[in-house]
Amino acid sequence: MREIPPGYEARHEVLVTPAMTVDFDDRDDPRLGRLHPVYATYWLAKHMELVSRKLLLPFLEVGEESIGHSVNVNHLASALPGMRVRLTARCRRLETNRVHADCRAESELGDLVGEGATVQVVLSATRLAHGFEGLAARWRAHLARALEER
Repeated sequence: MREIPPGYEARHEVLVTPAMTVDFDDRDDPRLGRLHPVYATYWLAKHMELVSRKLLLPFLEVGEESIGHSVNVNHLASALPGMRVRLTARCRRLETNRVHADCRAESELGDLVGEGATVQVVLSATRLAHGFEGLAARWRAHLARALEER
């Protein structure tokens, strides 16, 4: 990975849709269904990870890939469907193969919707693919054992 200058930023804008509102979709407990008609924290976390990935993409070298390691989100204000939320990721530091970014999300009204931080880990694409293949093999073996036990 090429060096990312501290303070380098990436931006992403989201138009909040009804599908991005709080809905835990639990048919067994109506208290966990559609709850609030506002931008959900879990969507905010996803979008912070997305803008953080956009931050490092220009610096990945051929054969490199990244994977999310952590997301820390403080959801501070609501945004309604139809509102635009602007997200910014700023490179705080590089620590070996880890990219630490600070994130902010502001609504078009100027409200600070959220702030937080992410860490993305940069690995060789081959190493990452082998890790996923190993996980898939373990899963297949687990399923086979579960079938045999029946």
